[in-house]
Amino acid sequence: MESSPADGDVLNQSPSEISIIFADELGDANTITLECETDLVTLPRPDVGDDGVTLSVEIAEPLQRGTCVARWRVSNTDGEPDGSGSITFVIQSDTATTLEPATSDPGAASTTVEDTTDNGSTSVTASEDQVIPLEQVDSGAGPLWLGTLLSDFGLALLFGGLVIIAAAWPEGVEYLVGVRFFRASWVVALVGTLLYVVAASAAVNDESLGAGLNPATWLDLWDAGWPGRALLVRLLLTIVSVWVAMRPDRVIDPATQTVALVIPALAVATIGLSRTGGDLAALGIAMGVIHALAMAVWVGGVVLVARVVLAGPGEEDLVHAVRGFGRLSNIAIGATIITGIVQMIRLDGGDLFSASHGRVLLLKVVVVAAMLFIAVSARQFVSSRLARVNEMSVPMAHRLRRAFGVEALFGVVVLGLSAWLLALDPPNVDNTPDIDYAIEHRVVIEAESGDAAFDVTVKLTDDTIGLAGMEVSVDEPETGLSNLRVILTAPENNDNVRSITQPVPLTGRGVAVRLEENGLPLNYAGVWNMVVRAATPGGNVRSEPWAFELTFEDGSVPTTAITIPPANTVVVTTVPDE
Repeated sequence: MESSPADGDVLNQSPSEISIIFADELGDANTITLECETDLVTLPRPDVGDDGVTLSVEIAEPLQRGTCVARWRVSNTDGEPDGSGSITFVIQSDTATTLEPATSDPGAASTTVEDTTDNGSTSVTASEDQVIPLEQVDSGAGPLWLGTLLSDFGLALLFGGLVIIAAAWPEGVEYLVGVRFFRASWVVALVGTLLYVVAASAAVNDESLGAGLNPATWLDLWDAGWPGRALLVRLLLTIVSVWVAMRPDRVIDPATQTVALVIPALAVATIGLSRTGGDLAALGIAMGVIHALAMAVWVGGVVLVARVVLAGPGEEDLVHAVRGFGRLSNIAIGATIITGIVQMIRLDGGDLFSASHGRVLLLKVVVVAAMLFIAVSARQFVSSRLARVNEMSVPMAHRLRRAFGVEALFGVVVLGLSAWLLALDPPNVDNTPDIDYAIEHRVVIEAESGDAAFDVTVKLTDDTIGLAGMEVSVDEPETGLSNLRVILTAPENNDNVRSITQPVPLTGRGVAVRLEENGLPLNYAGVWNMVVRAATPGGNVRSEPWAFELTFEDGSVPTTAITIPPANTVVVTTVPDE
């Protein structure tokens, strides 16, 4: 047998094709697979030459420097297997070192992993859909943040305003400006919730905003954890709330009052389910729901008073409305502050300055404190100046409208900061799935100074064949990492699967997890080899191959051993075709 390149050749540059000449005539079932530095190279189907004994395959793109192994398997003219083997050649390069100059730019950080599975000589890439939990997506992205803000604000206006109407100002439904207020609030809530759903469905599927416009993708939110399910329920309740938004008088009718308040109240309650993680999750959900309802009464009520009740002078009903709002808002303010403190302790503890979530939360506390100061001042003024007043004069309405308007403006800022906080992970909340791992391998490569230049740990959920989840945690480098990938080389198998390359989109210290239900197809029992490669600020790194064994589901191991060059010893067995 002759080949080009020949076995053991050292080449100055990448060959354009691999050609092997055999002694006997070849059949049609022939394969050539190629690996360079354990990376599988995509090759077209090899061709048999006119002489019937030459097998060749073109190499479309230049190969990387290093050692390459071309493995061949041929058949005779009857289609029966007629032998296999390999040739090894080296593409010449400078003296190999552990660290080489980095050539890749850092990629985008992510907490999820997209897989590429190489099957056979054609290296088929298979990408599986995966729904990301809504709590783990970047809710600080523009459309998602804006949708959250508008949805929360619109629902607060609708529910808070209806509570004030039902408890303190039933005459409000007779004012055209009041009816318009509730209809506009519902429109804001609906538009915001729709934008929230579209952006969230795109985020949990890791797709563009345009893909989220397809209503079929909205159902994926049901698989995105309780916050995703709560968002779908919020959309439904917001749509149904049109029943009371178009006819706010239903909130003062004894026959419909309960339903008219419960529907928007439930929609507001879903805001409290936006974050369900952390310790004492049940307490957190209860505090979140109460916090959302109290916030809506406070913010929605103050906007109603500023924009509707105090739109102009009026009779005694306006005075009663302002007094009634003062009494209700005092309760709402107290509930908002108490539940907010409980959530702050539960989620952040004492890490208010060291974590981004804590720092933004401190900013929110400052804004709430300013809002509270204005609220207390306004309530004191109402208590002293409106105690014996029977009508709302023009100067009084103007003065109160300015005070309540500033309070409402601070409320909008608070809602914006709350939407921002959802994009940040609190110190006491670990979004990493709690998973038991059966296989663990740590790769540490030291720099010349002796410090760890590269410290990565790879874990697999199973040591038996089948789908396996993977966790990749990076301790070093802290930043500047790119092109991180884990390469799993399979044992010899009937499907001619050579390796699985798993890209890991981390750019520094962090953890990437692939859940087992969307795991890697490690379907062959025997000895696998694992290699970790990446580009670091100090250069490109490549770990030494590490061997681990996968057994059959019954715990048995393959019994037939063969050796495949070069120096890659694996244990294989015949696995029935699935």
